[in-house]
Formats: sequence, C-alpha cells, structure tokens
Amino acid sequence: MRKEFEEYRDTGILGSYHPEMAVLREQNGGEVMTMFRDTEYRQQAQHMECRREMIIRDKVFHVTSVFPAEAVATPTDKLLSLIDAELAAQRHSA
Repeated sequence: MRKEFEEYRDTGILGSYHPEMAVLREQNGGEVMTMFRDTEYRQQAQHMECRREMIIRDKVFHVTSVFPAEAVATPTDKLLSLIDAELAAQRHSA
C-alpha cells in the first residue's frame, strides 16, 4: 500500500477513500457500520453525522455525510428505484 505522501504526490488528493482500511462494527440492532480512521462520527438523536477533511490540489474540503437513524430503504434499494424510474422515463419519452 502506498504511503499518504506518495498518494498526494501522484494524485493531488490527501485523504482519499481506502476501502481496504475500513473497520466493520456491529451495532446494537445487528446492523453493520463501516468506519474509517480519518472520519469523525457523531451519533445524534435523529441521525448519524460522518465528517472528514480532504485536501485536493491545495484546497481543503470539509465533507459531512448525514444518515438517518432509522433508514426506510437500503442504499441498494434506492439505487434500483432510481434506475427503474430512469428506465420508465426513457420508455415513456420514446
């Protein structure tokens, strides 16, 4: 695995996504949460906040992701729904 300075040198991005460095933690309800070492997690009453910083070509980006505490659908379900809607729209316009 490349060191962070090598990655920044080659891509201009510091703090990129490394799925191989993820830690999986089982939650109380049996759900599995993917955690990364460079991310700060805050559990709120209604949602979970995940915050991290990325440096891309000398600019700092503060990235915050917000996830509802009780999801109504999985990300896969939502993606499939979006694909179905786009296909239906294409059939309708054809």
